[in-house]
Amino acid sequence: MLIRFVVENFLSFKQETEFNMLADNFRIHPHHLYKAKSLKILKGSVIYGANGAGKSNLIKSVGFFQNLVSTGKLSASVNPKKFKLDPGNAGKPVNFEIEFYFKRKIYHYGVQLNDRTVENEWLYISGVTTADKMVFERKTLENGKSKIKFNAKFLKTPKDKLLVQLLEQQLLQHDELLLGHEKVLNQTDISNVKFWFTEKLVVIYPDREYWVLFPFLSSDRNFERFANRLLIALNTGVNSLEVESIPFDTFFGIDDQEIKNDLIKELNEHDKIYLNKFFQATKENDTFFIKKLVAQHVNNLNKNVNFDLTEESDGTQRLLDFIPAFYQILHQDVTFVIDEIDRSIHPALIYELVKKIMNEPRTKGQLIFTTHESNLLDLNIFRQDEIWFAEKNDEGATELYSLSEFRPRPDLDLRKGYLKGRFGAIPFTGDLKNLDWNDAKKTRV
Repeated sequence: MLIRFVVENFLSFKQETEFNMLADNFRIHPHHLYKAKSLKILKGSVIYGANGAGKSNLIKSVGFFQNLVSTGKLSASVNPKKFKLDPGNAGKPVNFEIEFYFKRKIYHYGVQLNDRTVENEWLYISGVTTADKMVFERKTLENGKSKIKFNAKFLKTPKDKLLVQLLEQQLLQHDELLLGHEKVLNQTDISNVKFWFTEKLVVIYPDREYWVLFPFLSSDRNFERFANRLLIALNTGVNSLEVESIPFDTFFGIDDQEIKNDLIKELNEHDKIYLNKFFQATKENDTFFIKKLVAQHVNNLNKNVNFDLTEESDGTQRLLDFIPAFYQILHQDVTFVIDEIDRSIHPALIYELVKKIMNEPRTKGQLIFTTHESNLLDLNIFRQDEIWFAEKNDEGATELYSLSEFRPRPDLDLRKGYLKGRFGAIPFTGDLKNLDWNDAKKTRV
């Protein structure tokens, strides 16, 4: 689970800026706390801020870091993503650090990037109350080669030492992460970090789909029951999610023969292929099918009628992305980071959903999200240390701070205080109030 994330000189983050899930000394909602060694880690966090304050940039920063680790290399120069409002930042590197708890260890991993080069990279096991243990440190030299320092436990044999030399002189390129060579290294801690980034951290953007609904429905009967019960409880009109099987010859027309033949070739090697979050190609007993996920409604004659999921409202389609996320938070140690969780969803609905997740004492994962929905500013849902704000300073750089810094009383109406500007992180509307938009005069440049 996520403990801490640090970003510097990336998008709107000029200086080193930290977001963390460390619990403060508040007594409310003790079921929101997970133990990680001697640390207490929070189950959830909500992030508020005005438009353009940098909330989404925090999510993008986490997503960029995750993608970098997943691919193992910089696909393009990082320079265009540096903080642009201070020319002095152009020559400075981009820094990312993350700390998380996985398999009874606290890992601290970081990178320093400049242009298309990974200048520095490091991995430590945090001791918390004892000294940190280095797993590796890597530095890229001016000639593009790397200097790598491993923990002595890794360098047990001449073969291990030879592998390090090969990495330094040939295998590890300046735009690659050492973490990207985890299979060659075959080192448990390095593999654990790569696995956590790819399998235990999920970033969901408002304009991108989360493609696991179909795989979950087709492989987990408990999830199927969970999804259908939740859709009914949410009053979406969807009675259940069903799968239609359509033979290839029926689904594909004359003009689609090339696509059809390519899929057949792939299905002769793999039993199933997910085409998107609603469609799957399968091979069953030497027969090829397209399986389509549909929403089943009940008509006025009390009979089931199937609808394409693309016919459902934007809000229902957005909920379909969240259902697997909520299921995993309940049952798995997975950290979900969601930008604009309230996009296209009614405020009353998102309020009840988040409240139910946060009030559930048996969760195993984490839920972190941005929102403008002020009704969620409620100490019946969140602890003071689970509420964060993003605000731009005079330099146009994003700063992050927690509500716990204000030490609010438990009986305080947070929503009213926030909207009145007590905690900052709201739009300044003075210029808008003074705007005369009936003035038709044009200013020539």
